[in-house]
Amino acid sequence: MKNLIYLGLSFLLILSSCKKAETDLLIDAIKNGHGKKVKVCHQAGKGKINITEINANALASHLAHGDFVLDADGDGYSAIGACSGTKDDCNDNDASINPGATEICGDGKDNNCNGLIDENCDPDFVIFNIRNNAGTIVAPWDADVLLTENGTGDGFLYSTPRAGQKVGYGTDFFDGQKLNSIQSVNWTLIAGNSGIVPYLNIWVTDGLGNYAVISSENNYVGTNFSTRAEWKIFEYGSSKTNFDWLFDSGTGARDGAQYLTLNGSRVNLSQLSDRIVIGDPGSYPSTNVGTGAPRGGYGFNLIWGDTQANFVLKSGQIGGLTITASGVVHTAQN
Repeated sequence: MKNLIYLGLSFLLILSSCKKAETDLLIDAIKNGHGKKVKVCHQAGKGKINITEINANALASHLAHGDFVLDADGDGYSAIGACSGTKDDCNDNDASINPGATEICGDGKDNNCNGLIDENCDPDFVIFNIRNNAGTIVAPWDADVLLTENGTGDGFLYSTPRAGQKVGYGTDFFDGQKLNSIQSVNWTLIAGNSGIVPYLNIWVTDGLGNYAVISSENNYVGTNFSTRAEWKIFEYGSSKTNFDWLFDSGTGARDGAQYLTLNGSRVNLSQLSDRIVIGDPGSYPSTNVGTGAPRGGYGFNLIWGDTQANFVLKSGQIGGLTITASGVVHTAQN
């Protein structure tokens, strides 16, 4: 009698851990390759569960008395607690979720069934040199430049004691994302001058061969990029005047102070076309691309250094770097 009770409880536990497939989901699966036969975990009585292959038209009656589909979503993985198969699919009603899936950042799901939601979905920044005091843009780099990343990967320490020296801190995490999806950037100044901050250099493209660097040189920390109209344009390739490609309509230009304009007014990021995405060009044309262009291979960059006559303090350190994009706050990390 105890054995029967144990078997009965085991059966109930298995049933409770396996989501029954919705009929419309199964029909869709059949249409897309499951065929006319369906494998189900069949309640055989006395706590026993058998794998049974049934005709699709008999599915409804089997589901009605407690059977459930072995692989309801057809992704090759059976549900946790299933009677056979891999027994490790944490959502057998969604083919995009299984232990072999790639985690999709920002969807709020545990795509790969490892118990974590959106893991490894924050940017990993990398330090890199840009230019030496002599104007050269290749190693060996000036020995008096100090450039190290914080141990937690949330910022960097920088020192460029001589004019022309320039360094960067970049990531390709946002490459391919719309520039107008970037809403704000925040960090904490650990050391340095609060009036002179690492500025932003963001490589952008329309996917048709046009590239440029959209830059914010003033203190942008904590501001709303969809309303902030202080964006300069550099490293723009063949044309010094035609920036229409950045917008869906109107006349794009560069004013005398290097700010990007649309129909004569300085723009905020929300005005740029959805076609404009973040992305490093990989190779850098010589026309209108100077030695100060970030060449680390990253679309999104924080930059320090350049003409030191403009700087009161030649070094500093930031930490706690976060970037908000499409409503998601991303924290820089290793």
